[in-house]
Amino acid sequence: MLDPKSPYAPSDLQLLSYNVRGLNIPEKRSRLLRDLRASRTSIAFLQETHFRSGSAPSLRDTYFPTRFFSNFSQSKSRGVAILISKEVPFVVDATMEDEGGRFLFVRGSILDSIYTFASIYLPNKKQHSCLSRILLSLDAFQQGTTILTGDFNVALDPLVDSSTCNSTTPSHVLRSIRRALHERRLVDVWRALHPTERDYSYFSQVHKTHTRIDYFFMQYHNLDLTSSAAVEATTWSDHAPLKLVIQSPLFNPRERQWRMNISMLDDPLIRTELHEILENFFAENTTADTPLLTLWEAHKAVVRGFFICKGTARKKQHDKERRMLWDEIRKLELAHIDSADTTIYQRLIQARQALDKLVSSSLRFQALRSRSIFALQENKPGRRLAKILRDRILHTENPFFGRHTCN
Repeated sequence: MLDPKSPYAPSDLQLLSYNVRGLNIPEKRSRLLRDLRASRTSIAFLQETHFRSGSAPSLRDTYFPTRFFSNFSQSKSRGVAILISKEVPFVVDATMEDEGGRFLFVRGSILDSIYTFASIYLPNKKQHSCLSRILLSLDAFQQGTTILTGDFNVALDPLVDSSTCNSTTPSHVLRSIRRALHERRLVDVWRALHPTERDYSYFSQVHKTHTRIDYFFMQYHNLDLTSSAAVEATTWSDHAPLKLVIQSPLFNPRERQWRMNISMLDDPLIRTELHEILENFFAENTTADTPLLTLWEAHKAVVRGFFICKGTARKKQHDKERRMLWDEIRKLELAHIDSADTTIYQRLIQARQALDKLVSSSLRFQALRSRSIFALQENKPGRRLAKILRDRILHTENPFFGRHTCN
């Protein structure tokens, strides 16, 4: 048992499955990555990325340096991906991609535990035949703890997974899917933890129907690793993200390194208050017997403490507003599920727009931070300068040389 005074605390794996409905627009990629960082997602399973094989955006992010993609070669449709956080020391053993962009398998280890992650996206017809093909490939690939997730495009049990209690999918298709999952001892994690509840991950505005078509599956002998499973609020995509928390062999430090939020320097009230604090500090501590070096180092500690206080207060306020909007969206979603009232649905759309406006305010801070990084490193020898010089040399040697970029 871990000592409560230990500088490290047990760390769970935060898994998120999300049908993102296309990520070819840079703004949507920024929203996704911002949401994943805010929720401290360890591993993200994405469906419907809509990347075309050979011309896909890189989806680069320092928080998710390990990325795997399975894209469709014939068009910008389908596509699945798996992103792994830098906080997870994942060692890749093998991967398997689908040329049709329907599935992606990643196998590897986290410390001494082996995991197999699978992200899938089934078609809206003949789901059973596609799933059978995917599971046959998974049988030969999987090792250790297997986590299968994605958009199945079908409610497996219409009586509880559909607001209308019925489905247009033929019954033999549903039976075939359930039988294939049962043969491999794969269990619907959310249903196992919420056996009597009704919740949905997708709303069809055309058919006015709520369905649960996004799932997490684990083998029954690994269910004891599960801490929680939840359907999150639907915000900018047409699907709700699914969150699964499982135990892991990892530990995190209880204290983290502080970094200053430079956007606070744009606040005139904070600048004025800091000016007054520094004036008082130097007036009270500048004495003949105090070395200037000691005074200078002490003043830096005061400034750091001031910004930590202000930054913590601002973050708490921002998180509180965001959480209130998330709770309001989730409350309206559940109310709309129960009543199907169009007035509630309009209020739900307004709440989502308010959340989007609040979250988008962080884009300015990200732009400022990017500018500061380039300003600090523009004249220093390093990777950024080498990349700029390399491109200039290539353009000078070959005026017709062009680098292909894809948004």
